[in-house]
Amino acid sequence: MSETNELLQTYLGIRPASATEATLRLLIWTGLQILGADEGSLLVLDETTGDLRFVMTLGNEKSGTMLIGQRVPIGQGLTGLAAATREVQIGSPIYRDIKQAERVDGSAPEAVIAAPMLINDRLVGVITGVSFTRGYRFDSQGGRMFGGFAAIAGVLVDQEQRLAALAEGLELRGMGQAEIAIRLTNLGRQRPEVMNDVTTIIRLLEKLALPQS
Repeated sequence: MSETNELLQTYLGIRPASATEATLRLLIWTGLQILGADEGSLLVLDETTGDLRFVMTLGNEKSGTMLIGQRVPIGQGLTGLAAATREVQIGSPIYRDIKQAERVDGSAPEAVIAAPMLINDRLVGVITGVSFTRGYRFDSQGGRMFGGFAAIAGVLVDQEQRLAALAEGLELRGMGQAEIAIRLTNLGRQRPEVMNDVTTIIRLLEKLALPQS
């Protein structure tokens, strides 16, 4: 399992076997292409520490290797501000304590856009876009569009969490039924004389648990 998959499972409950990781990646990549951004990232909220953590980076493999796992405090820089205000933030980059890979052409980030990812009113992360083109700036129209992509990402994560919870519930229920069946089988083999009493108890439980027609 890749580090990205491990972090997505830890913080967002995204199952490695699901298509959600690939869909999130495609969604963010599409937003970056429309914006004309060179790179972009997904950061998730670590509720235990109260900061953001890089879990996915697109556009530059070297940057991704260096950024994955790093943290950004809520309220710090445009990315942290997007998380704190739950609004799209656009401007020049402000990086503190974030290690970044050097680009071949030596260029530095010129513009950053950050959009909060929410499930209903609950913050779960931030998606970002970065341009290295000298003098490039993201505009308000791009901000609205990128905010829409972040909203879709939130819906996608919410759906995945619901499906994971449903699958877990069905699995646990199946395990409970299997255990009951095994125990009844063993009891029938070892103490066949008590099975009539067990059947009576089960019928009484049915009357208590099931509504009477």
